[in-house]
Amino acid sequence: MASTQGREPSLMEKLLLLPHFGKVILSAVLSLCTSPFTGGAGANTLLKNVVFAALRTHFENISTSQEGYIKGTTEKVYLDVAKKAMFQPDTDVLASGMKVHWLGTKSADKIILYLHGGGYVVPATPAHVQWCYDLGKALSEKQGRSVSCVFPSYTLAPEAQYPTQLVQAIECVDMLVNKMGKKPSNIIIAGDSAGGNLTLAVLSHLLHPHSEVPELKLSEPFAGAVLLSPWTKFTTGDASFKRNQSSDYITPGVASGKKYDNYNMADLTEPSWFKGLDKVAKDIFVWGGGGEILIDSINATAEKLKKAHPRVEYVVQPGASHEDFIIDTLLGYKDAQGTKVVRSWMEQRL
Repeated sequence: MASTQGREPSLMEKLLLLPHFGKVILSAVLSLCTSPFTGGAGANTLLKNVVFAALRTHFENISTSQEGYIKGTTEKVYLDVAKKAMFQPDTDVLASGMKVHWLGTKSADKIILYLHGGGYVVPATPAHVQWCYDLGKALSEKQGRSVSCVFPSYTLAPEAQYPTQLVQAIECVDMLVNKMGKKPSNIIIAGDSAGGNLTLAVLSHLLHPHSEVPELKLSEPFAGAVLLSPWTKFTTGDASFKRNQSSDYITPGVASGKKYDNYNMADLTEPSWFKGLDKVAKDIFVWGGGGEILIDSINATAEKLKKAHPRVEYVVQPGASHEDFIIDTLLGYKDAQGTKVVRSWMEQRL
């Protein structure tokens, strides 16, 4: 059975976590002391400025095995959130061994298939799962009918190399549509960061079947596709990497990848690659943070999608970081601006 956790860190790597967190704390303290003198540069709140400084230090100095050791697995995170939020966990295990976690009832006709971010190398955070749980709950209350989020725990790199994650995402769509009888027109496929990358890969596969991925045909398009701070370019030469380095928490090293093709790097494609996109997703929503280092590539991708699809809505939240509303959830904020926009868009399509 496939695992979602990578290599166990060595004893030395575990011991080095102590000075690592010392550096992280020092970065936070320095940011707190210097933020009043930066002239407004940096994140859009003092708290985020401090947290982002700590996160940048963390990401720049930690290995994927150490990160996985600290966070555990997506399954563990899911179970922890379920316990805290007091809902009954429900997990399916698919043929590949991938575990698919439910946030809501399986009997719901309205489904959000959510692909989490993390650069394909780290598990979902509690904020990812909590945000999805809160989203499904709010939509259910608004709609007066059940809306469930489906949260695949796809296998991470380096244990599983591309296109394994695309194979598993397609396997999850197949489970929902062909095994459970869910109508594609009642499904929104969504993802943040690497999950946005994977969402685009799924749409691309439906248009142009990948030679290494089982073909899947839908009888009708998805109700929508949502790309949240999508990671669509693996190179780091865009001006926004320098321009927004102090207003975001991710760093160029986090935003770099290895194996490129039209499925996982939209920047490579011509607009014609997405011709017929409206036949696989009725509507497209793209969200980007004006303060994130990926925003230039997100702008370019949104424009490319607009040329291929008549109903693409693109929202840029000024000053916001990469997946800013997930960070808001992490920090305990409710009903962040980005969350309200995403929820409103989904309400109109479910």
